[in-house]
Amino acid sequence: MFVRCRALLLSVAAVLLCGAAVIAGVTTPAAAAAPAAAADHVLTVLGAGPYRIGGSLDRLVTAGLITEPSAPDANGAQVATSLGDWPGELLLTFYHGRLAVLDTSAGTVRTAAGARVGMSFDQVDALYHGTGRLITGTGGSTAYVLCYPPMAMVFGDHPIRPGVGSITVGPAWLVLRNVTS
Repeated sequence: MFVRCRALLLSVAAVLLCGAAVIAGVTTPAAAAAPAAAADHVLTVLGAGPYRIGGSLDRLVTAGLITEPSAPDANGAQVATSLGDWPGELLLTFYHGRLAVLDTSAGTVRTAAGARVGMSFDQVDALYHGTGRLITGTGGSTAYVLCYPPMAMVFGDHPIRPGVGSITVGPAWLVLRNVTS
């Protein structure tokens, strides 16, 4: 009888300890060795990952996060492409050494609401619950625009197929100027 009670108590103790380990979040070595999930690349009106609107061109160059920037144009604008965890996914425009505009044509980048390049304008409108508006530029281009004053997010059309071909974020006066011209 003593042996059976002792075995039962040991079994109950083992179950309790295993349950406590699960509750505490202890994992087995096999679970700990599971591969890391792919990076989630989210673009907002404030930036994406290490690429923050207003951030320093010099800091991003020093960190090796962008390609060699172009020479400044007459307006002080320079462009570069993202590197690191975001290789080639973002086109960055700097004015006088500060990040002003981010643009992507990559389907791997999403907005916080889940919009991506390749979606229809109706799908984007549904994700944003009709808070944006569809506009047509003077050149005939179509864009879905979301304003977060003083910033804006513009879903530009695709030159070949219907729907979103790019997503651009930055100061509204700057990104909307490019849509309406």
